[in-house]
Amino acid sequence: WFGKAFWLYRLFWILWLFWLIKGAKHSEKYQKYIGKVLRIGVALERLVFFALFFVLLVHVCTCFWVFIGFLEDSPDNWIYSKFYQDYSDTDLYIASFYFVVTTIATVGYGDITANTTWEKLFCIFIMLLGVTSFSFATGSLSSLMSSLDSISAKLKRKLNILD
Repeated sequence: WFGKAFWLYRLFWILWLFWLIKGAKHSEKYQKYIGKVLRIGVALERLVFFALFFVLLVHVCTCFWVFIGFLEDSPDNWIYSKFYQDYSDTDLYIASFYFVVTTIATVGYGDITANTTWEKLFCIFIMLLGVTSFSFATGSLSSLMSSLDSISAKLKRKLNILD
């Protein structure tokens, strides 16, 4: 009974994180305020907020991966098949974090694998999330670089005029 209550407690925290993500809808006014205070460009703002959101998302996915592992008591799930059932919560979180990061980065070494249907469905979601995230990050970085190039070109033009 205590184990199920503990997982309900963790589920509560996961739902709280989703509530925080829902609050991110109002992030535009915070972005504008931070942009004015720090005097950074829009592309860098997007990249910083994406990085913060990405870290939060990896944490939530890590918690869900552990939750899915304990959801079924079958010997096929990732926790029992790799003998992680005796690990401490911290070590289990680290193993789950490692799996989520390697899956999102599309490396996937194969030392921790999805065996059950729920695990495979979750992995499909994580892989799609990884491809989308890296596409967005690449676009933001290229936008940032092009804006830095245009600022540098304007500065050179003004220096040439002064000369």
